[in-house]
Amino acid sequence: MQDRNSLIGYNKFTPFFFSAPALITVALLLAFPVLYALYGSLFRAEFLGAEPKFVGLENYRDLIADPAFLHALTRTAIFVFGCLILGTFLALLFAFALNRAVSRLRFFRAITIAPYIVSSVAAAVMFRIFFNREFGQLNQMIEFFGLEGLPWLTDPNLAMVVVILAQVWSDLPLAVLLLLGGLQTIDQTYLDAAAVDGASGWKRARYISIPLIAPQLAISTVWLSYATLTSLGVVLALTRGGPRRATQTLPVEMYETAFIRFETSEALAIVIVIFILNALLTLGYIAMSRRYEVER
Repeated sequence: MQDRNSLIGYNKFTPFFFSAPALITVALLLAFPVLYALYGSLFRAEFLGAEPKFVGLENYRDLIADPAFLHALTRTAIFVFGCLILGTFLALLFAFALNRAVSRLRFFRAITIAPYIVSSVAAAVMFRIFFNREFGQLNQMIEFFGLEGLPWLTDPNLAMVVVILAQVWSDLPLAVLLLLGGLQTIDQTYLDAAAVDGASGWKRARYISIPLIAPQLAISTVWLSYATLTSLGVVLALTRGGPRRATQTLPVEMYETAFIRFETSEALAIVIVIFILNALLTLGYIAMSRRYEVER
């Protein structure tokens, strides 16, 4: 009988050999836009159509000294961490609820993905109508109880809340499915043993379920962070960065720099800043996840 180690599928290098073409292709496709943006950010043209001149890191120095960029960076931090906190909380809540759904209610798991297949611009338009001060459904419900409707989209603080809600609504389904998949891989005997010992449902979730889905929680956090930090459609369609630049995030600042002021090199510098922030946040989440697993 032929030794199975001599077969193609049993060589330890074979999987890498067969997957190498796909990995290289994907890496090149992903690397090209980043490298092109990095290269373009080192040049500057005096006006649209002029010959670009090499300026090195001058675009980045100008960004750091630009109050508009620093303001956009601050608003982005509020936007990202607001979406992370609310999105992670709701993702855990819905994942635990769907994990306990009986067979007749399992269709809820299927419709969980529905918000994700809706265009972000369409979602923003729906939220814009829902939170409209004059004819929005939310203010109509508030006024039904004799209260005065709120200026959701014209008040700077409330506008950021609405943008966070719209962004979380768009990105939540994938996070829920990631956590739900992790919960369904947990051995039920762990939870049964904890229940026999008298642990409440909250303690079982906190000390057993959540630690066991730490990898899925890290992936969910990375996804929410990436989707929020690079989000343009929701903010642009909902508030266009207003009111009074209260929701002027980095992607919106990049859009205005490139397509309104036609400063393409400066816009590419903002792209690189967003890429670096994404990379740093992702590495931070992964490091925290690994440290948590080691301590556990």
